[in-house]
Amino acid sequence: MGLHPYDLHVILEGKDVRLSYFVTGEGAPVTLLHGFTQSGSSWREVISKMPAGSMWIVPDLRGHGETRTPPGAPCTLDACTADLEMLWDHLGIERTHLAGYSMGGRLALHVAARRPRRVLSLLTIGAHAGLEEEAREGRRRGDDALAGRIEKDGLEAFVNYWSGLPLFAGLERRGPAFVSRVRAERLSNHVAGLAASLRGMGAGAMEPLWDDLAHAAFPCTFVAGQLDHGYVASARRLAATVPNGRVEVVLRAGHPVHQERPDALARVLASHLAPAAATGASGAAGDDWSPSSTPA
Repeated sequence: MGLHPYDLHVILEGKDVRLSYFVTGEGAPVTLLHGFTQSGSSWREVISKMPAGSMWIVPDLRGHGETRTPPGAPCTLDACTADLEMLWDHLGIERTHLAGYSMGGRLALHVAARRPRRVLSLLTIGAHAGLEEEAREGRRRGDDALAGRIEKDGLEAFVNYWSGLPLFAGLERRGPAFVSRVRAERLSNHVAGLAASLRGMGAGAMEPLWDDLAHAAFPCTFVAGQLDHGYVASARRLAATVPNGRVEVVLRAGHPVHQERPDALARVLASHLAPAAATGASGAAGDDWSPSSTPA
């Protein structure tokens, strides 16, 4: 592709979006998608631990970071998929490796199901492919209520609540300086964007993709933290759904594996991107993985 090492943080103007993203490195394209209340910057620590040979493409998704949309613009998985295709076309990329965490993982699954021709491989962290209808309706109501809470109480009160959820308790092990950095990133978002993201991209808004993913023709790795029990089960179900899937359970980690154990996640990602991943071979063993981290 004629690429050279560089690190750019730029704005790409679209029809109804000012998409903020950064690009760094040279080699095979890898697009990284962040989670709810995060931004693309949440991936920088993992990127810094990866071997050379990849071009990292890291956007701020709608409702987050420096990306901006006009009032009334959709904040949905379909809209974010269109943003990604705009970005890839702008960079001259036909196909990319795709990795995402939580909300970003669900977006990665959506792209893999709806635009498989753009995907070289797929890796998700703490993600699922959609809820059953009854659970989905309950989650939709919960997401809407939480969006209303953000609008009513403001960003700081919401971040205080969100940071205190058991889902993120493992971040405390990184120490107070790291926790403060995560909090600052959450506070860099804005009320309207987070509320719109919950309503348009929350788990309740996501249509189930299990049947579509059964036809995925690229290597897939589904990652979950050992302590994130519900998502360990989701990872196993996903790996059993796709033709070429494997599970990686990262020991001593909860939901945000890329933040709690970036070294371990970098090793999993490097194994996934290595040529061995194309053969369905298992990732390297060691004390970062559970004994069940083998091809599904």
